[in-house]
Amino acid sequence: MSINNREDANRYYQIVNELVDEYMAKGKIRPSNLKRYLQPGGERFKKFLTRNKLNEITGIERVLSDVIEDRASMESDGVLTFESFKFFESDEFKIASMKQCLYKGIEKADLNMEKVLADVFDTNLGSIDLVDTDKHCFRIEEEEIFIYSKEDIELIESNIIDHLYDELCKKDVVLAEGISLNLSDLVGKEVFGKKIDEVFTEDFLVKLIGKLLDSEYYKEGENIGKGNYFIWKMV
Repeated sequence: MSINNREDANRYYQIVNELVDEYMAKGKIRPSNLKRYLQPGGERFKKFLTRNKLNEITGIERVLSDVIEDRASMESDGVLTFESFKFFESDEFKIASMKQCLYKGIEKADLNMEKVLADVFDTNLGSIDLVDTDKHCFRIEEEEIFIYSKEDIELIESNIIDHLYDELCKKDVVLAEGISLNLSDLVGKEVFGKKIDEVFTEDFLVKLIGKLLDSEYYKEGENIGKGNYFIWKMV
């Protein structure tokens, strides 16, 4: 199938708009973060289309990209209604803890991950039990294993940076008696992100995720398709 005329385009724009609104509401995702969680051309972007049975429609990627861009622009340009603004600014749309950074916007575990684990641990798929699909947790021979794709790791890093900046914005610095400034007035989010990004090497991030999972880094899995996979074992 393909989008051949204006009528087709209008119909699919309406469908995708509704699906994106549902995705944002269910995942408590702000419009400005949609590009991170559904990066055009990325793994989650493609899964979103497949999950909603739209992946076979020629031209649908452009529709979804347009809708994502539109949502982000509405927030950055201040077009949102006051009610919507208050809704997206509520606590439930914020990341409340470092551990939540591991799950916010992350797709559920999939069959590719089970195939990687079967290969790494030299076992068959029937010997791998899914413990928690949201937390990417499996059990192999009584051991709990966590696995994330490289794209998942990049999103987790972005979540952590967002969370740390939110924490920074809660703090004030006292310059002199009676004079204090909120740190967000001194450090912009873009500058903060660049500085933190210098610290967040892949090795540092892998160890940090291990601490959040109460697990030890095991190894990098073999390539399946386009993605590398990273594995931790519960301590």
